[in-house]
Amino acid sequence: MLNRILRDLALSSAICLAERVLERMMLPGLHRTAERMAAADPSRADDVLTLVAEAIGLFAMVWLFNGTLYAIGFLTRRPLRPQVPTLVTLLIVVLTFAGSYAQWVTMPVPPAG
Repeated sequence: MLNRILRDLALSSAICLAERVLERMMLPGLHRTAERMAAADPSRADDVLTLVAEAIGLFAMVWLFNGTLYAIGFLTRRPLRPQVPTLVTLLIVVLTFAGSYAQWVTMPVPPAG
């Protein structure tokens, strides 16, 4: 059980980091807009640590759901199927990327990349 949880943690963290990197590559300048700025200092918006902080935030949101699913499975004594945490992670990440894409498309002037 512990090996499965550790595997799910590693896989979901890699997926969350990949989504943040993909967003910065495909939607240039979106992370620099005022409402999406994660860094307190605008000069640090392109910093790698800011990217990692955003990925950790997404990871935490994903594991609120996955942890709840593991807790429900443990309390009801019915183990999760191995693909469920990965599918939940992919669903949340795809919805997050779709929201970012929708925001980027509806911007009046695309930001300079």
